[in-house]
Amino acid sequence: MKMNRTLAYGLACLHYLGEYGQNRWVQVSEISKFHNLPSAYCNKVLQALIRAGFVESQKGKGFRLRKDLDDISAWELMEAFTFNGAPKIPKKELSIKLYETLKNEVDHWLVGLSVFDIMQMMKEEERRKSEE
Repeated sequence: MKMNRTLAYGLACLHYLGEYGQNRWVQVSEISKFHNLPSAYCNKVLQALIRAGFVESQKGKGFRLRKDLDDISAWELMEAFTFNGAPKIPKKELSIKLYETLKNEVDHWLVGLSVFDIMQMMKEEERRKSEE
């Protein structure tokens, strides 16, 4: 599965809000500077995270998490940026059936995987590399 830039930026924004936000309001500039992301694009990604219900904002204050990272499944995050609004294909060709089968299996796996789990995996990988 190809991960698009929007999804990667969304994950980066959630990571920052989860690690450094600590229920405080965070400005876009703070997130974009930390992850070296373009501010304007970061702001658009945060707007999508608001629509998905993961983040909230208040004019003049910034952004903060609305849901704990452990309560955001990887599937929900991917759906917020990739699959929403995808057109339905009426004809059930073999390639479409294969894709739907794969998508259903990936859906099943990702529903149980939270953004917090991904961050923990990243920390564990960094720990293993530092021990080498």
